[in-house]
Amino acid sequence: MQSVVRSLALSTLLAAATCGAIAQTNDAQPASSAVSAAATDPDTFFKGRMGGTFGKNIIEVMPAGKRIAVAAFRVAFITDNSVTAQVRGAYLPGGIDMSGARSSLFVALKGVDPKTMQALTDKAYEDLLAQLAASGREVVPLDPLKDMIGELKASKPGYTKEQNGQTAAFFSPTGLPLVFTHFEGAWGDGGMLDLHNYRKLQEISGKHNTVVIAPMLFVNFAKMRSSGNQSGLVARAAETGAELGMSVAALNSYYVRTTEFRNGMHMQGDEGNFSLAQAVTSAMQFGTLKETASEDNTAVKTAFDVLGKLAGMQNAGGASRSSKKAVAESTDEAYAAAARDVLQRTNGLLAQWFRKYPPAN
Repeated sequence: MQSVVRSLALSTLLAAATCGAIAQTNDAQPASSAVSAAATDPDTFFKGRMGGTFGKNIIEVMPAGKRIAVAAFRVAFITDNSVTAQVRGAYLPGGIDMSGARSSLFVALKGVDPKTMQALTDKAYEDLLAQLAASGREVVPLDPLKDMIGELKASKPGYTKEQNGQTAAFFSPTGLPLVFTHFEGAWGDGGMLDLHNYRKLQEISGKHNTVVIAPMLFVNFAKMRSSGNQSGLVARAAETGAELGMSVAALNSYYVRTTEFRNGMHMQGDEGNFSLAQAVTSAMQFGTLKETASEDNTAVKTAFDVLGKLAGMQNAGGASRSSKKAVAESTDEAYAAAARDVLQRTNGLLAQWFRKYPPAN
């Protein structure tokens, strides 16, 4: 029973962290915030909690793991971004109408082949293993894990998912299946009661006496801006915007070190989750942003507002409405260079984090 309660608490924690990744991908960050892994404290970029009632900070248990295996690795490339802003309608005494404005913006990535994304994923996985090996951990090679990894429930290649206004194309390294666990929420293709992959990662950890991590990284090409959802009593305008900027906008990973696996579940050891606290960005230029369609009611609204004022009416033209569509035009070479930059930076920060809390002697 204690193990079940711990698993439920951890599932809630992991699901919340994964949902948080969606919000992060829309946060605007200037290019000047791009980081150098060698000069940055990784604790400012990574945070993690263990499962259970009280949940230790993950850094308290990291020294117990001398061996580490990356049994699952997923890179989600955002291919479409959309954002909205709205001012909720409000009515003041005297019948003054403060109708809410609304703005929306959609941006699609153009000119990047899925083969480029697969190559980026392969390189990122290879780089992460090398970075972790240099951090002082013993990295468990893939070969002894292949049989058990082959028992994971895999998603079909070419898997894409739309969630909260974003579309992501998911890739796993060549030789590793694309897998999801129940706590990865709506981005995955399973339900909250599908525990097979979750339990299998625990079993791999116990059988091979190793920490197992399963990172999922979100690579975004745009920085979306929104004035948010506000009341008409405090705001009149709804604004959205976007600019190109490559980032690993989010990273979430399961973390488990199973010392006792019994009755098909983790009974003893360390179990938790870690994630990025802020995006890792690159200043590299990789394309141009071009507007393809635009609609708004500014002209009509202005005319009716003028007529309304003559008749003593406020906001006679009603709510402001605007929508725009744009494409981010890039090439395989330019996109790959910028994406590789942020993936390497992220791997370096993650390895530096493990290095900061080395294995206990």
